[in-house]
Amino acid sequence: METMIQRLLLLAMLLFPTVAAAENLIKGIEIIGLEYSNARTVERELPFEVGDVWKDEYGEVASRRLRNLGLFSEAIVPPPDDNGIVHIRVNDRWPLWLLPEATRKDNGVSSAGLTMTHHNLWGLNHKLRLAVRADTGKNFSSIASNNGISYQGSYAWRRIRDSNFGFDASFDRGSSVFDAYENGILTSSYSQETQSWSSGISYGFGPVPGEGWGVRLGFAANETAYALKSGPPLSDVIGLRRQAVQASTSYRLVSDHITWFTGNEFNYNLSVAHKAVGSTINSYRQTTSLRRHIDMGRQNTLSYRINAGLVTGEYLRDGLFDVGNSKGMRGYYSGDLQGNAYIYGTLEGRYPWEINSNVQMVAFVDVGHVSLEGRSAYGKPIVVGVGGGVRWTLRWLVNGTLRADVAYGSATRKWRLHLGTGQSF
Repeated sequence: METMIQRLLLLAMLLFPTVAAAENLIKGIEIIGLEYSNARTVERELPFEVGDVWKDEYGEVASRRLRNLGLFSEAIVPPPDDNGIVHIRVNDRWPLWLLPEATRKDNGVSSAGLTMTHHNLWGLNHKLRLAVRADTGKNFSSIASNNGISYQGSYAWRRIRDSNFGFDASFDRGSSVFDAYENGILTSSYSQETQSWSSGISYGFGPVPGEGWGVRLGFAANETAYALKSGPPLSDVIGLRRQAVQASTSYRLVSDHITWFTGNEFNYNLSVAHKAVGSTINSYRQTTSLRRHIDMGRQNTLSYRINAGLVTGEYLRDGLFDVGNSKGMRGYYSGDLQGNAYIYGTLEGRYPWEINSNVQMVAFVDVGHVSLEGRSAYGKPIVVGVGGGVRWTLRWLVNGTLRADVAYGSATRKWRLHLGTGQSF
């Protein structure tokens, strides 16, 4: 009798897992809600395929990866139904941006442009960006060819033939005004003619690109000529050819909740311009960034970042870092904080108007050090930007977060307004 019971128990142990596995076998995948995306864009992000046995973590992982693409305002991946079919539901977002842009500096120098960005070309998450920009004199008073018109474009292929390899390329061609600043004060103004391009190959070591570690290798070429318009001629503003080998590594594990983020990001970039590769100068440029987004409950988040950069070798005025902008140190405009070395940190709190609200209130402080050949910006070892703002997310639009920040810069003692799209960091 005892032997018979043992055999029955053994048979049950062998039989029941098999039955359970058969009940959770994925026999098909159905995707609902695609309007602008190809089904392959969804399928290649999934941690499972037809023929696999469903695991509890598959739903959460698949939903996160699909949201992280930025192409969908909703991504729900439930377990297979009684027939073994996984019914994935997504809401495709409108992928095309056509955005006018305008800038004005304290001295009235202005520019205007138009940028077209398609985030989902071919329905396969290819990104195309084309832009035209014109210098418009003082206070947008003149749009003429002698002021300078330039054209830019870029193309990013995230997954070559559904692999973890990617490709990117960009170009910049035309004329524009180059203003040389010293601690935010305009020193000289030049007309610059630029021809540049870059391209690179990337590879993601994680299960999909953008999840886990990744690397990129690339090459960039730039030729620039200058003609003095006003002010004294500067010895560090000269025509040059800068050709550089680029290398970078990055880590990213975030969860995009459409209106808020959680997770960690890191990247390091190295650019080596050297005469051995056709450059007229030897210049070595390094930047690094660490970012973390922490869930504080009720969709409130606390984010912080640490950014640093260093240029060594032969660097000229046009090769300096310029960290005074909406994605850098807020409270400062372009030209306010320039140098060959910088480090700054940001602490930012985001608070939704209400749970699941498309509107978030923001409070932040940016604190850093910027120096040029050992001389601190404005003679101050520490510069600060402090302020607040608002984020408004248009769920139906890719990259559809509009942001507005107002910040006070301690070094300039001025208030600055920063407008933009997407996340500031």
